[in-house]
Amino acid sequence: MKSLTKLGAVILPLALLTACANTAEMDALKASVEAAQSTADTALSTARNAQSTADTAVRTANDAETAARNAQDSADAAQSSVDECCAKIDRMFEKAMSK
Repeated sequence: MKSLTKLGAVILPLALLTACANTAEMDALKASVEAAQSTADTALSTARNAQSTADTAVRTANDAETAARNAQDSADAAQSSVDECCAKIDRMFEKAMSK
């Protein structure tokens, strides 16, 4: 009986220490999970901001493409007008030279 009492006296503090250690481990695990969640939330927010920036860049690029296309169309029309004018001047010059 005395040995059981002595054994109980040794086991009880060990059990309490183990329970405390498990509680400490659980608290550390909880803190780790919370930190991971916070990091994930920050990463998600950063990803959303990056997506927004990318969307804005795409819209800007599309606007620039439209402006470039319009400028090319204007340049083509101007070139066509110049070509017509040059052809008219050439005809006038040839007519004047033939007289």
